[in-house]
Amino acid sequence: MTSNLFIIRALPSFCFILFTFYFSLVGCSAKTPEAPTTTLPASTASAVSDSIPFPVFMSYGEFEPLLHQANDTTYVVNFWATWCKPCVEELPFFEKLIEESKQQPIKVLLVSMDFPKDFLRKLVPFVAQRNLQRNVVALGDLDYDTWIGKVSEKWDGAIPFTLVYKGDKRVEKSSELASYEELKALLGNL
Repeated sequence: MTSNLFIIRALPSFCFILFTFYFSLVGCSAKTPEAPTTTLPASTASAVSDSIPFPVFMSYGEFEPLLHQANDTTYVVNFWATWCKPCVEELPFFEKLIEESKQQPIKVLLVSMDFPKDFLRKLVPFVAQRNLQRNVVALGDLDYDTWIGKVSEKWDGAIPFTLVYKGDKRVEKSSELASYEELKALLGNL
């Protein structure tokens, strides 16, 4: 009985010590918030920091004008992410189109949907390795439910998703492209 009484009396002190130890560990390992890596101007053209060599849009509103260009250019807009295996597997089709359409009024835009916390660590090295800087933009707006339907009423948000448009004519592909020929066929459907 005496030993049980000792444990009961010592328990509050032990809990306090454990509590203090836990929070001292948590406090030591907590990271201070990082400064944003990219600042965005008031205009729709996104500023790019020295560490991110392509435009970064943190709101869909700033990005949206890129989906409504009214000129004689055909735009191929692919929504993808480095963590999406089917997206990465179809990237060579877009790379080939970029290479083959240099003298044509075709613009390929690869819209990364990587998470903003991964822009520097994953996206920038991936884009540099493939030399895609001129064709990539990052869209960091994580409020997907508010803007996916604005891109396309048919798009459920799954990636890869490809939109081909010229003026008010639009063609969409809401799954992985099977081949380069399929991508070319989308262009031909306009």
